[in-house]
Amino acid sequence: MFKLGSQPNPDGEVWDHKGKTELVQIFISYGSKINFLQYLHVENGTLVLSERLGGSDNGNNFNTEDHVMTSITFGTNQGSHGPFGEPGKYDTKFNFQMGQDRPFGGFHGSTKDGLLESIGVYVKPLETLSDLKCAEDSVVWL
Repeated sequence: MFKLGSQPNPDGEVWDHKGKTELVQIFISYGSKINFLQYLHVENGTLVLSERLGGSDNGNNFNTEDHVMTSITFGTNQGSHGPFGEPGKYDTKFNFQMGQDRPFGGFHGSTKDGLLESIGVYVKPLETLSDLKCAEDSVVWL
């Protein structure tokens, strides 16, 4: 899988949810900043609720650092949802269109001082070299 998205701050707490691919619902707590994200996904045929990604300040938003997330918008197979929060003047926009092949492979990111700082996605390759078939007279260079 490929890891796409923003780089976490080295002072933040990094989290990684690679392989959590069958999303059912995303929960977002926000005010002037994104407090936390949490999502419901299917794992072995059972619904599983992720831990809160951020949110240890109980939504008080005491963090005044410029590198926490202030807004987020999600694009899904059901359309675009958001923005949640208050878009900031210096926000970095990350927009990756998954398309119809649904190569989503999970989330990764970081929190700092209890607030969501960065988020990115894992993307599954559409094909691997072992899946490709070559003509008998073809040469494949690796």
